[in-house]
Amino acid sequence: MPDQRDAVAVVEALVAAFNRRDRASIADLLAEDVVCAGIPLEPAHGRDATMAMLEPFLAAEAIDWRILAIVANGPLVFTERDDRFRFAGQDWTSVRAAGVFEVDGAGRIAAWRDYFDLAELERAMP
Repeated sequence: MPDQRDAVAVVEALVAAFNRRDRASIADLLAEDVVCAGIPLEPAHGRDATMAMLEPFLAAEAIDWRILAIVANGPLVFTERDDRFRFAGQDWTSVRAAGVFEVDGAGRIAAWRDYFDLAELERAMP
């Protein structure tokens, strides 16, 4: 089981990889059997399904996720974020998200649950 600092570092690395739009680094931070749920949407099961679910976000020409608050309780990491995206031909858009991450003993994300306003997400996406 990772300690709290290690678990926070994994989540911070995931956010940094998103901001670089680095698909390989994102995938490497996910456990093979990860469960990723953007609440209220249906969850993705497994690394490949999660990467497919994330692809519309990674299609942005620029990403700037900002961690507003982060705290850990053992392998559980809680974040408050402002997820900013700039899609081709559009201004920056923003989605407020609260995320819960479970980091496994190998230092990978085994579960990821983001909570957000679906209408806000739909307005932000092209």
